[in-house]
Amino acid sequence: MTCDEIGAFNGEQKSFVDFVLQQDSDGFCQNIKVGEHSPGPVRDNETLARFVFCPAHVKKIGDEYEQIDESLFADITSIGGSVNRLMESEEAVPEDLHLRGESMAASVRKGTSGRAPQPDRQYLGAIKLAAKEVRALAVDEVACRLRIYDTSRGPNDQLHGDIVANMRGLDGEKKALRKQLRVALYMLAKKSGLYPSPHFEGPYKLDNCGLVVHSS
Repeated sequence: MTCDEIGAFNGEQKSFVDFVLQQDSDGFCQNIKVGEHSPGPVRDNETLARFVFCPAHVKKIGDEYEQIDESLFADITSIGGSVNRLMESEEAVPEDLHLRGESMAASVRKGTSGRAPQPDRQYLGAIKLAAKEVRALAVDEVACRLRIYDTSRGPNDQLHGDIVANMRGLDGEKKALRKQLRVALYMLAKKSGLYPSPHFEGPYKLDNCGLVVHSS
């Protein structure tokens, strides 16, 4: 087991979760700093913010975008579920994080890293998760199905982290437990509600999102 390899990962992003599980089969590396620029491992008493984008995380029926659904956590089995560690205890999501979400959406609209532009991409805001509650979610007897690592992304993104799901063994008769784990995470998102970006102007209607929308 080489925990520092997790923070040094430079392979194809879609292989990140598989790589993590190879390096850390039992989830022990969550307790060790893996990101070079991280202030340390993600502790259970921390709060995490997860960006919400439309249309990526929103169910579409016909031509209409409806509720945010469990697709909000689809990438926990591949590229990792990006989160931002909130080191302060303030109730709102900090303005600098909203600006980062807006910047990410703008980059996708323009097209980046060889990907075609996606002009409909919008940053809606963020949901907040308690690290302890994420790690406590279980669908069977296997411990640490969900892990959180301090995957800092350089000196300008020191508080980046990733939720990683261990789906090993959830095949055949147990395949339905994969969705169950994502739905369990989604229920934490429902508990959080959406902290909308103060810069969001539509056209998606936040009243349709299926979450409590906090005043910005």
